[in-house]
Amino acid sequence: MREESVARRYAAALFNQAKETDTVTTAANDLQLVAETVAGSGHLRAMLAQPLVTDDRKKLALKNVFAERISPMTLALLNLLIDKRRIELLPEVQAEFARRVLEYRNIAHATATSAVPLTPEQIVSLERSLEARTGKDIELEMAVDPSLIGGILVRIGDTVLDGTVRGNLERLREQLLVRK
Repeated sequence: MREESVARRYAAALFNQAKETDTVTTAANDLQLVAETVAGSGHLRAMLAQPLVTDDRKKLALKNVFAERISPMTLALLNLLIDKRRIELLPEVQAEFARRVLEYRNIAHATATSAVPLTPEQIVSLERSLEARTGKDIELEMAVDPSLIGGILVRIGDTVLDGTVRGNLERLREQLLVRK
């Protein structure tokens, strides 16, 4: 089974349990804390990846580091990942859980790239337009790329909305080539 689908299953199980107990925000914060802490600690990351370290020692280490900082439900997930020898999937589980939380809250993450920085008013207008188009609240991240010449390129998940001068010129070029 692909690691991605395995991570999705663990995230889904935790998400469903968190929804039932009304602790989605707590679980999301817990997973983010654990993932960031493990990623930032070479020693902890190496110990968790070491096959010679027993599962009980790994669980004890995680309990010592996180018991006072995360919920028992999240700690139980970490223990399960250790038991199933899947603790290396923690970053993917956290990312999938965060994606599910955004979906649950009807929020979409969008990246907008423009040739020049947009004014705050333009950003608000763009957010409103994207919210009307998608029916979701938009979490907008802005970027600047002068090679776009003008206009804006927006990515929302797998959807790309290309309103750039460069994109328009490319589409025009393709249409002219087809007519030959």
